[in-house]
Amino acid sequence: MENTGHFFVFEGIDGSGKSTQIHLLKEHIEAQGVRCMETKEPTDGPVGSLVHQCMTGRTSADEFTIATLFAADRLDHLLNETDGLCGKISQGISVISDRFVFSNYAYQGVLLPMDWLAQLNSQATKLLRPDYHIFVDVAPEVCMERMATGRFHTERYETTERLTQVRERYLELFRQFEDEENILIIDGNRPVEVIAEDIWNQVSHLYE
Repeated sequence: MENTGHFFVFEGIDGSGKSTQIHLLKEHIEAQGVRCMETKEPTDGPVGSLVHQCMTGRTSADEFTIATLFAADRLDHLLNETDGLCGKISQGISVISDRFVFSNYAYQGVLLPMDWLAQLNSQATKLLRPDYHIFVDVAPEVCMERMATGRFHTERYETTERLTQVRERYLELFRQFEDEENILIIDGNRPVEVIAEDIWNQVSHLYE
């Protein structure tokens, strides 16, 4: 087995069930005797905290500024001396992240130039490339229903219209990058356990 850890990224529109599947994949990996950690973007670090304020409306910012903050938070996520992902993976720890660069491309790419977003995130993509991008695909209407019953507030992009645009953007991006990145599009409308087994069956070869 390799000395370095593996890096998995879960993508999907809000309410698609990524968090549950991240927990289950972590259990599968740990059952192989491999150290594994969960993480997310935006982070809880100083830049990520500012992103959260923008997303919940506590701080006002335009789309260009928000996209730049996401990219800055991502670089800190990778390079932070205390718990940066590059360091963790070099120690043999597998990392599962809730969101990475495709989230920037899909959410901000609805309104902002893709070339600019790609350049903004170019350093992050050079530093660390996921073994797999795992997209949990669920209809926007279903996601909105889930969030309506599970949250006390909605965030900046959480409307059916915007989530529909974001989902379409994700699928367009995956077609664009299918020759460069390992992308798994997972049907998220099935029972939780079935989805988890589907994901594990497709990534478990990394731990053989």
